[in-house]
Amino acid sequence: MIKVIVAGRRKAGMTRDEMHRHALTVHAKLVQTCPGFWQHCHRYVQNHIIGQVDFESGTLMKDGEAEYDVLSEFWFDSIETAMKAWGSDDYFRILKPDEQKISDPGVKYLMLFTTEHLIGGSNPAMSGSAI
Repeated sequence: MIKVIVAGRRKAGMTRDEMHRHALTVHAKLVQTCPGFWQHCHRYVQNHIIGQVDFESGTLMKDGEAEYDVLSEFWFDSIETAMKAWGSDDYFRILKPDEQKISDPGVKYLMLFTTEHLIGGSNPAMSGSAI
């Protein structure tokens, strides 16, 4: 099992809240009803960015200065299966046009293929054994 992490930036003139609302209320439903994509995806999580640290200065960046506004997680059996989903006719017909409505065309999406290794944490309710 792999996780694909995709980060996107909002289109100029759109507030972060507007992008988050669209991603959650419109785009998420499109993903779930896009057969050529959804049939391959085991899990879909949206992470709405609310801040970013400037590591050069160690300070929180001003609102709106974050490089990305949304970070989504998609779980697939393999990289090949993920590529089938993003290469499907349904993706290009249903999802890509909606992405273009809300995304900055001058900023490329960041798309990373990862494996997750849960280490644990200080909250016993949230920690678990390594995957």
